[in-house]
Amino acid sequence: MAALQHFPPFTAQAAGHKLNVAISGADRLAAILKIIDDAKHSLRLFFYIFGHDEISIRVREALIDATNRGVTVCLLVDGFGTAERDDSIYEPLVEAGVGFARFHSSWGRRYLLRNHQKIIVADEKRALVGGNNIVGHYFSDDPTGESWHDLCLTIEGDAAVRLARYFDALRGWMTARRRSLFRLLRILKMHSDVEGPFRILYGGPFQRLSPLTRSLKRDLHGTRRLDMVEAYFAPNGGMLKRISRIVTNNGGEARLLTAARSDNEVTIAAARHCYGRLLRGGVQVYEYLPQMLHMKLIVADEIVYIGSANFDMRSLYINAEVMVRIVDRGFANQMSAFVAEHLPASTKVTLESHRASGGLLTKLGRRLAYYLMSTVDFTVTRGVNLRRR
Repeated sequence: MAALQHFPPFTAQAAGHKLNVAISGADRLAAILKIIDDAKHSLRLFFYIFGHDEISIRVREALIDATNRGVTVCLLVDGFGTAERDDSIYEPLVEAGVGFARFHSSWGRRYLLRNHQKIIVADEKRALVGGNNIVGHYFSDDPTGESWHDLCLTIEGDAAVRLARYFDALRGWMTARRRSLFRLLRILKMHSDVEGPFRILYGGPFQRLSPLTRSLKRDLHGTRRLDMVEAYFAPNGGMLKRISRIVTNNGGEARLLTAARSDNEVTIAAARHCYGRLLRGGVQVYEYLPQMLHMKLIVADEIVYIGSANFDMRSLYINAEVMVRIVDRGFANQMSAFVAEHLPASTKVTLESHRASGGLLTKLGRRLAYYLMSTVDFTVTRGVNLRRR
């Protein structure tokens, strides 16, 4: 077992915003509690999963304390991510006056649609995005247990206002009597920024490309230096080709850091199925050892993406996702250096080691896992759940 790495939080000024990056479980939880505790007027929160354990109760009590001091609080959760959760966790929130709603909470034609976003906005001045769900093991730093390695980004600046406006539109859609998919897509598109050095981009089940996926494809084209840290990595062949071309066509450098272990072994097998194509194209591939990886981070030249979206078919083409896109050379260099700090605690995958890593059954299992993630789930969800608007 690799030793647990400690990454202290750090700050930056980029694209007119003050940024704080928190990595360790304790620091990420502290960042969430701080933005809640410092709120003076309003709190808007959306989480894919809000559990029922010691950490969830701690966050819940912080929200209740906020309402008691006069803060208007609204908590939204995803219906799929919280489908098996005990509703008693929310009852004290509702009794305290917290606004609460679920995204697609009932069985039906669109049950497989998921809102995978994680957002907090306080007073329309500060915001937090990243990969955190509100469950204890997301904030644990125990390398022997079910602890996740992740990051969250606290933002101070105009982007918080834009996130708040999106949240209010989403809440309006969630609480409406009729919730058409067309209207949801219009919200995701309308609130995605089309220009500027600090953009908020949303993904979703668009017929063509979402604003997020379109931006990612555009930014990967012509990139000379790419760093990706991806918890789940199972893109289509076109995206794999774009990453490989950074080395083969552009003469650049591309590094991919993925998970060596996860709560879902299918995702690891699917990622490993993609390695061969990347390695043949000169991409450097690493698997992170000390903890389960849950981070979603992309650095493409001077551009940084941080948020909720994995680099797989569901996040790129189906889920509602949010990523911030920051254009700042200094911040990009800072984040690339941060990625490099992971490499000593990671296994470097070479073409030779990849070919020798398993026999025929292992390779067939990886192919099947990739097929399930990239084709079956994608086709069923889009074909059955998104067929009608």
